[in-house]
Amino acid sequence: MKRWRRSLWRPSVVAGALLVANLAIYVLQAAQGPAGQEWVWRYGLLPAVLLDGRGYAIHGSPTPYALTLFTSSFLHGDLGHLAVNLAFIAVLGTMVERAIGSWRFGVVWAAAVAVGGTFHAVLNSASLIPTIGASAGVAGVIGVVTVGGWAGLLAGGLWLSVQLIGALTQPTALLGSNIAWQAHLAGFATGIMGGLLVRWELRRRRRRGADAATETRLAAGRHVDRDRLGGMNG
Repeated sequence: MKRWRRSLWRPSVVAGALLVANLAIYVLQAAQGPAGQEWVWRYGLLPAVLLDGRGYAIHGSPTPYALTLFTSSFLHGDLGHLAVNLAFIAVLGTMVERAIGSWRFGVVWAAAVAVGGTFHAVLNSASLIPTIGASAGVAGVIGVVTVGGWAGLLAGGLWLSVQLIGALTQPTALLGSNIAWQAHLAGFATGIMGGLLVRWELRRRRRRGADAATETRLAAGRHVDRDRLGGMNG
């Protein structure tokens, strides 16, 4: 992987887009006052509706309803919730995107959001409490950082410990709480798998590049040898 050490305060393409989108949607929602809460019900993720949409009708929700796995990640409950996620995106998101590339970062983010939301819905299949926030995507980014080196492993381990303690010390953690711990954990696991796949892909590409460079040098050497022999025979 490329070094993590890059400019942290100049967001990269996807991370920058996520920052702008999340902030803009929060401002637009807040500007509508109480009416903005309807966005939570329309675009938030309701586990029972996702798993058994035939029994429910949510006016204005995306079609298919599975799109709420993504739309819900752009909604936040309060300014503190938003600020924490934006800080992670701005710092870690930028680092990871510059290390693995924009399209890979986008895929990992989307996968973490989708898997995290689905896992949460499966464990809370009867819940009609909307789930919102970009935390599953952030957890996926932390998962990528975890497999990026010893420092990342330590940071990821500490983060995971906090999540597990939070989940285990809340009796209702799996039956509906203010924090979707299971979505965080599933997003984190997705990020780890994505990070490992990216490391494997980049190493394979480097090996191919090294092999091609070696072959080029050998071919050039053979060409020079032929030229020398031709000169001697002539």
